Amino acid sequence: MMKVKPEAPKIEFPCANYSLKIVGLKTANYHKWVVECVQRLAPELDPQKVQVVDSRNGTFQSIRLAVTAQSEDHLKEIHQTLMDSGKVKLVL
Repeated sequence: MMKVKPEAPKIEFPCANYSLKIVGLKTANYHKWVVECVQRLAPELDPQKVQVVDSRNGTFQSIRLAVTAQSEDHLKEIHQTLMDSGKVKLVL
């Protein structure tokens, strides 16, 4: 009996309130830098809705925010820009 792999859910673009979690080393301006970086690529980002959470030992910081994803390429561009900076360890 052959198992059918379920298809990954398709995202319909534009996708409002697409949630991102961006993790990096905690520095004085890390969360401000993340917000500014993402805002350049997704100007509709509301800084008032950004959530900042420090790791248990304070080494890392995760930034949760939501953007309007315009396309798969738009999401890839945000991810690549953040990862290329060297400041970001993980984008979910």
